[in-house]
Amino acid sequence: MTSTAACSLLLLLALNTTLLAQADGIKSKTTYAKAYGETKNPVAVDPAKDLPRYPAVAPKDAIATWQVKKGFKLQLTANEPQVRSPIAVSFDENGRMFACEMIDYSEMRDVTPHLGRVSMLEDKDGDGHFETSQVFADDLAWPTGLICANGGVFVIATPDLWFFKDTDGDGKADVREKVFTGFGTGLKLLNVQGLANSPMWGQDNRIHILAGGGNRGVMTCLKRPELPGIELGGKDFWFDPRTLEFGLEGGGAQYGMSFDNYGRKFGCSNSDHLQYWVYDDKYASRNPYYPMPPARQSIAVDGGAAEVFRLSPDEPWRIIRTRWRIAGVVKGAVEGGGRVSGYFTGATGTTIYRGDAYGSDFVNNSFTGDAGGQLVHRKIIKPSADGISLIGERPADEHGFEFAASKDTWVRVVNFANAPDGCLHICDMYREVIEHPWSIPDEIKKHIDLNSGNDRGRIYRIVPEKGAQRIGQKVALGKASTEELVQTLGHPNGWHRDTAQRLLYERQDKSAVPLLEKVLGGNNALAKLHALGALEGFATISEEILLRSLNDQDAHVRERAIVALERSHKRTPQLTDKLLTMLGDESERLRFQATLSLPALFPPKLTAGEGMGSPWEMRIGDIWAGLKKNLSSPREISAIVSAPDKCDALLLFHIMKSETDRSPELLKFVGQLLETVAKDPANRSDNQWVKHLTTDWQETSLIQSYLAGVRRAGLKISDVDPKDQFAAVFNKAAAAALNGKASSASRLEAIELLGLTSSKEATDALTQCLAQGQPDAIQTAAIRTLAQGSSPVVTKSLLATWPAYGPKAKEAALDALLSREDRALALLESGMVKPTEFSASQVQALLKHKSPKVAAAAKTALASVIPPSREEVTAKFKPAITAQGDAKKGQMQYMARCMACHRAGTLGLQVGPDFVTVKTKGRETLLTAILEPHKEIASQFIAYTVNTKDGQTLAGIITNDTASSMTLKMMGGIEKTLQRSEIKGSSSTGQSLMPEGLETGMSVADMADLLSFIEGQ
Repeated sequence: MTSTAACSLLLLLALNTTLLAQADGIKSKTTYAKAYGETKNPVAVDPAKDLPRYPAVAPKDAIATWQVKKGFKLQLTANEPQVRSPIAVSFDENGRMFACEMIDYSEMRDVTPHLGRVSMLEDKDGDGHFETSQVFADDLAWPTGLICANGGVFVIATPDLWFFKDTDGDGKADVREKVFTGFGTGLKLLNVQGLANSPMWGQDNRIHILAGGGNRGVMTCLKRPELPGIELGGKDFWFDPRTLEFGLEGGGAQYGMSFDNYGRKFGCSNSDHLQYWVYDDKYASRNPYYPMPPARQSIAVDGGAAEVFRLSPDEPWRIIRTRWRIAGVVKGAVEGGGRVSGYFTGATGTTIYRGDAYGSDFVNNSFTGDAGGQLVHRKIIKPSADGISLIGERPADEHGFEFAASKDTWVRVVNFANAPDGCLHICDMYREVIEHPWSIPDEIKKHIDLNSGNDRGRIYRIVPEKGAQRIGQKVALGKASTEELVQTLGHPNGWHRDTAQRLLYERQDKSAVPLLEKVLGGNNALAKLHALGALEGFATISEEILLRSLNDQDAHVRERAIVALERSHKRTPQLTDKLLTMLGDESERLRFQATLSLPALFPPKLTAGEGMGSPWEMRIGDIWAGLKKNLSSPREISAIVSAPDKCDALLLFHIMKSETDRSPELLKFVGQLLETVAKDPANRSDNQWVKHLTTDWQETSLIQSYLAGVRRAGLKISDVDPKDQFAAVFNKAAAAALNGKASSASRLEAIELLGLTSSKEATDALTQCLAQGQPDAIQTAAIRTLAQGSSPVVTKSLLATWPAYGPKAKEAALDALLSREDRALALLESGMVKPTEFSASQVQALLKHKSPKVAAAAKTALASVIPPSREEVTAKFKPAITAQGDAKKGQMQYMARCMACHRAGTLGLQVGPDFVTVKTKGRETLLTAILEPHKEIASQFIAYTVNTKDGQTLAGIITNDTASSMTLKMMGGIEKTLQRSEIKGSSSTGQSLMPEGLETGMSVADMADLLSFIEGQ
């Protein structure tokens, strides 16, 4: 190409880019400097010397670069030029492979015509290699996923979801329809590694889409403009391919989502390779006064960023970037000790294997790629200890190596697909560079070709050494009769079952109904699961079929039947009676689902023609009889309390009226109900709860729970207790708190109860508990209780009795005095507390206090203990990196300085990262994390300061953040859930909860011991 032609092409591309950016208003580019910060010092790269390039491997030699688990091998299903940059594949009912080709990754989205496309590949000679290919649809911006349905292909190309169909049989789509739009339109900058992806067929006859984690935008259906738009808000998306109705479901993962044989949903994110949605998060929004535990859980036993074993060398540009980051030349996360490998950093495409070619030991295993590590990682999925959630474990015979790994640095395992041949297929995007473009320093990036390899791509098939029977065999489910499709629901290969159910739903041939009902009388549990879904798709599921399925021998079928029953809205006596009996099922998982579904069968509100009481009220005795058997499981309790708020109130009223049991389990459960109903305005006009709590249910823990709910609702005790019925209870508690002859336990219980009232009598009693000679535990409890109030009298009392405090009491007093601005200022100005009595975190918090007055007072009062600069500290402890440490001695350092926030094996509390997830980062990186905790912080460990309306200042990391509440995990592992109504505001400096100065009092040898202890976890 001549220079003139090249310039013309560049000018054309630039013009097209500008026009497109103006057309859709979506921005997708930025620089490293803008994303992370400007480079501190001038740096230069000699590309010839510093950036040697590894050559690409030709397809004919590709298999030889792989090391695969014994008993398996890889086959090339397809490769360039037939396929380029494959990011996902889907097989249609006739066995044709459709490949989603993201050729415009990572910074060519704005080039027009768009480079992204979908190709259709066929294996016409039956040898298992898809040698024939043609472009099915093109001109797509950043396509990230596709699924065959409705005789065509749905394709995600943010912000849109397209439908393509070939109606004239020429192999090219002549139907091109934009069906949905909105993905990512609520973001200021579109993230190439945070796009919607992974459309999957579900047993509920919907197509489910992973929205990319944190995605925003109002989703609308262009084919159904009468349907209202829905804000994604970080949720995942689903739609009905027939009716185009759509909605949201629990989301949060990044790239890769899959269902197992039982319809359970799994996903992954870059540094969290195996996640599971424990329940449908629609249940979490039923009761605005109760925050359920998050539905999405990280379930890998060895941690989300688990150790992995790559075979390929580290890429030169990564080594340079790491060196620069360690030196502080550029900002960004520092990889472990100068290494970029050894743990998940680019987990992608988590897929559950559902085929029949590998044997039962591999079915429902998860397979995850690491796009930067050239590997395939496997986990065996098992029930968790509570029988409700799941865990993923590395197979016993795969320790120290991966299921598959390649030596070729160009290999990019980004996704997988279950296929008609019963095997799992690997999508290898095959690129020289796969890193996020914003994450490569600009000084390096200008020497790297991010598009190198976009004319290449491979798709592999994982095959047993003995082979797989159906490889190369023709598939013709598109021509199958209705009867044949129903029979296929019992096929051992999951792809066949899914495709058969999808075709039955699309055809809507009602002659399938009796055939499906017959399946439910058979003995194939997997076929029954799909038959139930198919019957739901026909909207013809009968009471008889539901009862039969609810009584099935297989627990998975019974659980699926409960969901079908809930959706059917059928409430006959036989069905409701059966659901009640299932509350006592032997399967914990099934009981959990039955409890979640209960309010749908027994609504708490009256509907027309239902007589004097709602179904929930009329059967409350039977409901409680079933529920009370399951109070030992926290998740089952959460399923009960998450019921609509009126259900909780009716259930609580029944328990308090009729229950004589006062076991710890029951009291704990009743306490949760009381706290929940106390927040509901509908329950405030009736003081029946107060009556019970001051008579037959006068238990300290219950009163505390109820009044905690009252407080969180922004009310005073007098608002719910106008007759002052609690006065006698508090007077009794005051006397008990001061009774030196009483047991410590009873005094502590009384002190805790006094924290619920601000009466003068309570304050006086608590103040007396601070006096000289009182046990340390009593002083500590009284301090924490007094600190809940905002009176200046409390501040004076806490300071005046400082010399009388025991060690624990002093810790509590400092925490209390630092929790409010006025108290912190009074503390610093009083001179009562020596500077050396402040912890490192307290010193840092005061120096950086939001109040200029407090910060200034701290600089004066604490001048003698303000830690030296981080540069001086780092220089002092640098020898610890190479020094020989003693792990046993290091454990003592850990227990003194780290265990309040970090778990090491069975020791400590998990607030920050578990040591098992950081032990491979290298001593230099670990030392930096200890001495400079704010330098690099993962987003989930950023500290937030939350100010409450009652004047408290709380610092911690946010572990759950919903529309109704926020949960903070603070130092010491304390978790505190705040209702939105309690929060005045929140802020963050983007820093870690871990303070600077933890090294105070340590020698270099001590630090070496601590590093050795961490590495030994």
